[in-house]
Amino acid sequence: MAEVNPNPQQQAGPGQVMVHVDETHAHTTYANAWQMNAGQDEIICDLGVQVPRMMGNQQAISFQVGARIVFSPNSAMRFAAALQQVIAQREQRLAEASKR
Repeated sequence: MAEVNPNPQQQAGPGQVMVHVDETHAHTTYANAWQMNAGQDEIICDLGVQVPRMMGNQQAISFQVGARIVFSPNSAMRFAAALQQVIAQREQRLAEASKR
């Protein structure tokens, strides 16, 4: 797969593909909890909010699913790698900012 140009304002270089991101149907969902399941041909990720509540005299937690994403195994692996990269970049920026 070709590398996606992360900055659409710049020209794509060799081996890169220009991607137009259409956000007209996008919606934002906050998540502080997730649940994942895997089958042979797909990985299902439920994203949602974990809400503490009382049920009678007992404390309980409710998991309210806000979004469900179904990945192919290959897409899930690429997503995981991209997420790791974004987290590493964020950590590096925070470390550099704390040195100032």
